[in-house]
Amino acid sequence: MTALSEIFVPLHRIIPFSNVEGQGNRTSIFLQGCKLNCLYCHNPETIPRYTADAKQVSLQYLYEQVMDAVPFIRGVTISGGEPTIHHKKLVPLFKALKTQGLTCYLDSSGFFDYETTLPLIDVTDKFLFDLKGQGLGLQTLCFERKNQAGKVPNQLIPSYQHIKSENLDRNLQNLAKLLPLGKVEEVRLVYLTEFFDSKALVKQVADLLMPYPDVAFKIIRVHTKGSRDPEGLTPFVPTNEQVDELAKFAEYCGIKKVVKIY
Repeated sequence: MTALSEIFVPLHRIIPFSNVEGQGNRTSIFLQGCKLNCLYCHNPETIPRYTADAKQVSLQYLYEQVMDAVPFIRGVTISGGEPTIHHKKLVPLFKALKTQGLTCYLDSSGFFDYETTLPLIDVTDKFLFDLKGQGLGLQTLCFERKNQAGKVPNQLIPSYQHIKSENLDRNLQNLAKLLPLGKVEEVRLVYLTEFFDSKALVKQVADLLMPYPDVAFKIIRVHTKGSRDPEGLTPFVPTNEQVDELAKFAEYCGIKKVVKIY
């Protein structure tokens, strides 16, 4: 078995005490790198896999940082970027932390290959599952890696689909697999207009969540702070009334725990 001191990951930052990344007080670790390129990303500096500002740190270092916060935390949440791109390396860290009675969470968009990520899923207590949207507009919103400047284009729905449909739908497919395992604490939707049919997506999510009334569904009004093109995003920020309307629709569809964040 490889020692924790010999396995390295790119670290963006650590928040020793956080109460917004899962249940209870938790240490939040933000790793570098994401396969997506969401136009509304509020920490786009974490998207590149490697940057001059990201430090290569050992799992032993992360373990020690988490243990320094004990007994004031319930566990750790790994975020990013997208933490599942480091799925092989995170398994021994989670195993070590769980021997100390700590819970291990992942904050993920769900766009990962389920089978290859399964060893990490097995040692993960809960996912904070961040939906991105659906349909062809999702290609523009989150999959255009060449758009490094993060500029909102004039054409939101592309005329040419270069991302396979099964890849655009992968997050919902993975959500359907994780829910029966009791692995999901909350499902989040950053709500912005016009890129996708929000009510159609909510209906799909409601069908999945119906047997799991304890899973929260958070509707988060998109904000432009920290984004690369705040002026371009502004026309797609919904009003509070639109957030309220979508929340009511979610409840109408049968979702029991709907949370609104303006």
